[in-house]
Amino acid sequence: MEIGSQKSKLGQDIISYLGFMVFILSICNCTTSKPFQLTDASPKYKEFQGSELDPTKKNLVAIPITNNKIYDDFILKANRAISTLEFAETVAIQADAKKTTGLAIQAEMSAASLLVEDLPPIISSLPTLQKKSLELIDSAPNDFDGPSLGKVSNELGKIDEKLATYLPKAEKINQSIKNLRADGSNYSNSKEAKDLLVENIQEPKNDPVILKPEVAELPKKETISKPIESKKNSQIKISRLPKKNKVTGSAKELFKEEIKAAEDELSEDERREKEYTEKIRAGLVEVFKWEYYKKPKNLEKILLTNPIPRVRSAAALALGRLKAGRNALHHAIDKDGYQVRPSAFKALSELGDKKSLPYFISGTKAEEIEVIAASYEGLGKTRDPAGREMIISAGLNSEYIIVVASSLRGLAYNKIPADVSLIEKFLKSSEELEIKEAAVEALSIHGSREALRVLEENVKNQPELAVKILDAIGKNNSLSATFSLIRLNESLEDEKLSTRIGEHLLRKKAFGKYAFVLVEDDFLRQEPNERSKPLSYIKAKEVGLVVGESNQEFAVRMGEDIITDRYIKLKLESTLPGSRNQFVTGWIFYPKIEIIEVKKLGESKDGKYTNLKTGKHQNIFNPENKQKSDSKTD
Repeated sequence: MEIGSQKSKLGQDIISYLGFMVFILSICNCTTSKPFQLTDASPKYKEFQGSELDPTKKNLVAIPITNNKIYDDFILKANRAISTLEFAETVAIQADAKKTTGLAIQAEMSAASLLVEDLPPIISSLPTLQKKSLELIDSAPNDFDGPSLGKVSNELGKIDEKLATYLPKAEKINQSIKNLRADGSNYSNSKEAKDLLVENIQEPKNDPVILKPEVAELPKKETISKPIESKKNSQIKISRLPKKNKVTGSAKELFKEEIKAAEDELSEDERREKEYTEKIRAGLVEVFKWEYYKKPKNLEKILLTNPIPRVRSAAALALGRLKAGRNALHHAIDKDGYQVRPSAFKALSELGDKKSLPYFISGTKAEEIEVIAASYEGLGKTRDPAGREMIISAGLNSEYIIVVASSLRGLAYNKIPADVSLIEKFLKSSEELEIKEAAVEALSIHGSREALRVLEENVKNQPELAVKILDAIGKNNSLSATFSLIRLNESLEDEKLSTRIGEHLLRKKAFGKYAFVLVEDDFLRQEPNERSKPLSYIKAKEVGLVVGESNQEFAVRMGEDIITDRYIKLKLESTLPGSRNQFVTGWIFYPKIEIIEVKKLGESKDGKYTNLKTGKHQNIFNPENKQKSDSKTD
């Protein structure tokens, strides 16, 4: 009996132990839940939690906690996206309902200002979320069992169903929020103004009826006339032509009536779209007006207060062209949406202010390619050493052509001689035409003598860029650029390019006499004497400005001949290493050079380029006449 009781007790202990283990396993595999509110989607929505716009106010939401990071992270992310879409849909519906009754929609406008930035990334992630939900539904039986599997599968099923519901209408919700953000705040006011306008329009007045005064009939005078022989069946019939109906009312009032009749035929959506288009047109006109009158303060006000993003964007670009409004542009970047920020960054890059350096640095890490490109160019304009290092290390190595092009221009603003060779590599080795053109612009911005020489070399080496290179050299107002144009004109045989060079010389008003060096190597001397002190080494094809000539003639041995002529005083680019001055002035014997004259022809707008010694390369150029002839051929 004792042995039997011991066995019975042992069996009871085993059963109790197994039950305890089952209980522990069920606890480990069990899921818990936590409430999900609007602020869990984003803390920015705190002021709307519990309001009439809160989609979770009536339907309390609880999400399961599975203690599995993959499932928990996905469930939380998916619920945040769905809750934000539900919130946006509620805001759009409430705003439309209030507009119909003429109620104020300040709360909806405030919510739209937050949603207009949050919705685009959420909408773009919906297909990925839907795909992930299907994958987790398939894998859930392998990771859960019992009640936990039921809760997880149920939650994933709800998420998949809601994602399938919102995926086709997400863009429509986003567009409704954009429209609400753009013109919703003025809807009630515009409606009242429109009603008032209709009341003030009066019916067109009819012309006053003028009554003819009764005039007493005068006795008819007897006239003697020859009798008229009447013919049979001949009758004279006199009748008045009917007058056309008069149009009563002024033309202005008639136009108002026609406009009102046309507007009455429009639907509500068409009327809103028309009002929105009119607001955009009026806003852009304001921007162009204040830019024309150079009133940056007015443009700053438009940038910070106008309800339409497109108008604010135009105001930002106008401030950039006026190179003003730095603080307002900073505020727009901090507070405004994705449509205005690229324009504000582009405007800041036009200013190139060192105080904008933190914005340019942060802009290089932005998502929008336009913002990144403008930031690298702005970094260069600040001429900050750290910005230059960022351009060389990151900007020039970007995978985007527009970023590389902007980085090249930004690098050139530092005007460091060592950067010329780096820019030249992109000009010669790049396969993208856009990058080559940006390198040409960068060398033009750099503007040094070394940069101009690189441009000269590539006129012949890259004929597809010849015109652009000539234009880049022509934009440079330095004397070195004038020397480059004359040197190119002496070496080129293309008549079109020579005419282009002549046009740039005329625009620069580079009138005067220039010397083209013929000898292979010689020296520019301090005095008009072959034994005088040499000032600078010169070689063939160098160009200098003629500033005078000697009063006396001198006999000089040149080879086997003795030639008598004058000395010419020239201003040349210095070739002496380490020289502080870019130019040097000295004397050279006239037979060693050719003199080229660029002059304006009287009072006309024509110019003439002449080689005084040989008479070659004579051409008359006039940019205005060329433009007229081109327009006629077109």
